[in-house]
Amino acid sequence: MEQSGHGMGQRRPLRILFLTQNFPPEIGAKAARLYELARRLAASGHDVRVITAMPNYPTGKVFEGFRGRMRVEERIEGVQVVRTWLKPSNSVRTFPRLLSYLTFVVTSLLLGTQGGIGRRDIVFIESPPLLLVLPGLLIGRMAKARVVMNVSDVWPEAALRIGLEMRRVPLWLLRCLERLGYEKSDLVTATTPKASESIANRFPHVATAVIPGGTDLELFRPSRRSNALRESLGVGEGDFLVGYCGLHGLFQGLEVVLWAAEMLRDNPRIKFVLAGDGPSKRTLIESASAAGLENVVFKAPLPRDQVGELVASFDLALVPLAAELPGTMPSKVYETLACGVPLIVCEGCEAAALVSDLGLGRAVPPMDVDALVDAIEEFLSDPAEVKRMGRNARELARRYDLDDVVRRAEATFSALVDDTSNAVG
Repeated sequence: MEQSGHGMGQRRPLRILFLTQNFPPEIGAKAARLYELARRLAASGHDVRVITAMPNYPTGKVFEGFRGRMRVEERIEGVQVVRTWLKPSNSVRTFPRLLSYLTFVVTSLLLGTQGGIGRRDIVFIESPPLLLVLPGLLIGRMAKARVVMNVSDVWPEAALRIGLEMRRVPLWLLRCLERLGYEKSDLVTATTPKASESIANRFPHVATAVIPGGTDLELFRPSRRSNALRESLGVGEGDFLVGYCGLHGLFQGLEVVLWAAEMLRDNPRIKFVLAGDGPSKRTLIESASAAGLENVVFKAPLPRDQVGELVASFDLALVPLAAELPGTMPSKVYETLACGVPLIVCEGCEAAALVSDLGLGRAVPPMDVDALVDAIEEFLSDPAEVKRMGRNARELARRYDLDDVVRRAEATFSALVDDTSNAVG
């Protein structure tokens, strides 16, 4: 990657600190997105540092090589990464998750800043969890930096929409943290225009911007489709593979996929694969076993460089959600588009209009198994349409090239710092 690849021009290098609970070697959308942003900014000549937790997601167990350690410092592709201890959990229950968040709040502040962090231009807080607002704002003050709060999911609104149990975490507390983060940050960024608009409508005096998601067009491409991989999943040459790749959690509502598999079990051509891990996976496996669903295969999570091969091998990709989540754009949408695979997404999220309006797939109501089954059967009956949608998907994905996304983030950060410098001057 050329040093000028992100258009630094005459801008001075920025000193950027990311505060996030998730980062590689963890897998998942958030870890991958922040890793790509951090390493590309570092490759452009910026001084990039990350404070994160010991890797444990989504298994809820600290990874081998990091266990029993309170602080680890390493350098990954030009990015200085500091990892601190936390009590890991992948429980669906509120208290264990809250305890995990709280331990990282404490250690990120006490151990993450150990030895000093120096002066920073930008402190970037990744939310959720909202509790990271507390150490993030303090670190921003210590570093005399501009604070950017990035909202990948608008909490607590998203949690309320899926009926997440809130008794152990009072709603007023979450709203206080949300308000604190928005009002004390210098800029609030979101991954979609609708999420940014939602924040601006409720907090009109808060400065907002959009840093969208994106994908690596080389890592995710149609030519990575693998017949050998399909065969390893028990998928024959004439079979139709319906796939999901990502977190098995509360927001995804993957139960509806099993209901669809049960309704379609008499069609031997349709096969399902659910790849990934998370707090709901064990329950899903038990449910599929109890129902005798031989048309469903569960696959362990894959390293990011292998995910593209799996997604490109789907005939149809699923992006289910447990409820309508306005402003949400699951990152797997970009990866699926880049692989040239049509999608079934849920109504009420940002992906629905994109997929429906541009003829890249279908949008169905959340948790509506009848609509999901109808859509799958519709795709199965029209292979020419599937191919056409796949070509359109790949073409559209070029709009979401990660290099362009990073250029936009860099410009946003630089403008924020420049505005501050001018104000001081």
